Amino acid sequence: MTAVLAAAIWALLANMVAMLPHNMLHWNLARLLVLITPLIIWLIGRDFGVWAMLAFIVAVISLFRLPLAHMFKHLTGQLEPEK
Repeated sequence: MTAVLAAAIWALLANMVAMLPHNMLHWNLARLLVLITPLIIWLIGRDFGVWAMLAFIVAVISLFRLPLAHMFKHLTGQLEPEK
């Protein structure tokens, strides 16, 4: 039950952060959510198994698709430097 409650709170917080204006507070809270995500994934995997964990990972990727794409481009060197 702890995993379900943690995932529900995480999802609500992620949606509330998404509604904030895109300033430093928004990005800092989003980074905090990304840092908490592996713990939630582990809790879900521990309590409900691999398939539930994979479903939550798909949901996380859906919510953070643009930041994850930006991070992937940055890590692979495909991101052009700002002028």
